Amino acid sequence: MGRRPRCPAAPDPFNAVTAAALGPTPLWYATRASGYTALVLLSATVVVGLLTSMRQSTPAWPRFLVQSLHRNLSLLVVVFLLVHIVTSVVDPFAKLGIGDAIVPFVASYRPLWLGLGVVSCELFLAVTVTSLVRHRLGWRAWQIVHMLAYVSWPVAVVHGIATGTDTKSVWALGLVTGCVVVVVSTLTWRLAVAGPGIPAVRWGGVAAGLAGTAVLVAWMAAGPLQPGWAKASGTPADLLAGAATATSPAAAANLPAGLSDPLTGSLVQSTTSATATLIDSRDSTLQVVIVANADGSGSMRVSRSGAVVCSAPATIAGATATAQCTAVRAVVQIFQNGGAIGGTLTTQRVGA
Repeated sequence: MGRRPRCPAAPDPFNAVTAAALGPTPLWYATRASGYTALVLLSATVVVGLLTSMRQSTPAWPRFLVQSLHRNLSLLVVVFLLVHIVTSVVDPFAKLGIGDAIVPFVASYRPLWLGLGVVSCELFLAVTVTSLVRHRLGWRAWQIVHMLAYVSWPVAVVHGIATGTDTKSVWALGLVTGCVVVVVSTLTWRLAVAGPGIPAVRWGGVAAGLAGTAVLVAWMAAGPLQPGWAKASGTPADLLAGAATATSPAAAANLPAGLSDPLTGSLVQSTTSATATLIDSRDSTLQVVIVANADGSGSMRVSRSGAVVCSAPATIAGATATAQCTAVRAVVQIFQNGGAIGGTLTTQRVGA
């Protein structure tokens, strides 16, 4: 059998199935599950750490047992953090790289809030590593580093609330509320019965914990729980567009017929697919993304000002991609344009 003919100027392949168009994957769900599990375990670690610092024990709960529980919980947190990080990077949905998991605030997906998660993780890892080599450190040095655990916890809470896609769900709100209530209550009790010390410092700590909780609640009410948080938090436009299609399929009917517009853009290729991102030269708010997969499948997504107006499978024939957007057929002809690519978008009402 002969090879399928191709236009000589056409890139190989050039089509558009982005992760946003495909939607969340099982890895994305694993990321969310491991993240919430890590938060619960981290909260438990902080609580047991506070109890351990009281140096109290009972016949049923000897001190060595509490210390062992604290150590094992810390190691479990590390395990779920690793799962959380690996699945976040491997999954293509948020398009994260290894650097995004190591360097804070550089990711394209919700950079500030994802960066807080990186900071929290690295603080907790510093605590865990120094605890494993505690016998090589002085007591004062270890104690100072160990205090970072109490910093990593609130940072992790804010990261989970601001980055998580389940924040508004009842179960997620209940889980986060439970963690906050238990940790803040234990901290308040620990400071209240801490012994003589300096009363102003102890009660100042109690006041700071309660005030921090109030600020957290007010911020959630004004931010993550409000409509439009996904955009305000820094979610990339292509993921927002994919979500808009999923929640409002009727948006696909907004692609107008009668277009015959020139396109310019760029091509990104991998071993399994190639993605062409093109902008309409007559209407710069109109973007066309085409993905061609190595298995011959493809898709097309057309958006205007970030809102999807068409998202559909595409048929690839040579350098031409064709997609059916409800009553409108969209045809994109792609050609090489120097170091970039160009094309033409033509739309026609079916039956016209």
